[in-house]
Amino acid sequence: MNEKIIILIAAMLIILALILLLQTKYKKQAAEVLLYLVTRAEQQLGGGTGQLKYSAVTMWLYEQLPSLARLLLPARVIDGMIEDAVERMKMYLEENEKAKMIVGGV
Repeated sequence: MNEKIIILIAAMLIILALILLLQTKYKKQAAEVLLYLVTRAEQQLGGGTGQLKYSAVTMWLYEQLPSLARLLLPARVIDGMIEDAVERMKMYLEENEKAKMIVGGV
């Protein structure tokens, strides 16, 4: 009986570790795409359209992610990642005048 419990606990720990590894992988993948997506939304929708840009970026991101990633990355995590990407975009555009002109002078 004790062996079965130990095996079950070990299996659960392995599954949990795999889920965490996959979640980390998909977070990195999403973070790489989000800078482009928030910049694209800014360029296409302009200022004063925050909710529309958020919706567009969320939709575009979910189109890019594999199905499993959509399950492993909760909405609150994606919200935070989008906010981080917006801050990265602002810093990038402050430093890169050419990009700022292309996007529309954020």
